[in-house]
Amino acid sequence: MKRANIVKEARVIHVVASALLLLSGVLLIAWTDAGDTVTRWLLGANFAVLGAARVLGYFANDLYRLAFQYDLALGVFCVIFGVLIVIRPDSAENVIPYAIGMYVLLDGLLKSQTAFDAKAFGMKHWFGLLISSTLVCLCGIVVLVGSTMWTPRLLVGIALVLDGGENVWNTMGTVRVRAKKEDRFGDLL
Repeated sequence: MKRANIVKEARVIHVVASALLLLSGVLLIAWTDAGDTVTRWLLGANFAVLGAARVLGYFANDLYRLAFQYDLALGVFCVIFGVLIVIRPDSAENVIPYAIGMYVLLDGLLKSQTAFDAKAFGMKHWFGLLISSTLVCLCGIVVLVGSTMWTPRLLVGIALVLDGGENVWNTMGTVRVRAKKEDRFGDLL
């Protein structure tokens, strides 16, 4: 398979996985009476899928290597976190808001760094990436601080909506595919 196809597939898979994370946040907000088991399975499956998509993206080798530059470690974390949510139900309920708050904060911080890297590459929308990543960081902090004051499920849902949306925006804005070029015999590479 050609490298450009791998990058395109990684981008699509990452956008779909991020959209699923966004939708799971919407479900947590809208379906407040969902049982703990449903919530655990929903979050566990979404984080495992998102983690796998992040690891795949890291190895895709897009042109600027911006969108996926931190995704190996964060992807492995997401997979482990997703599996632990499912297999350790007794401790998952107490840990989920804090772990997701930390994940969202870390993801936002890494996306802030990506925004500054995008500026160095001359990308026009770097400031929009910086603003969205700052909002995600603030949301992560609110989840960490506010999960004892407000409904943790609602805060986690809002955080997942913002983080999933920001991941879609970041991936669509920073993943670039190398242009095809001809070799000296006229064949397309």
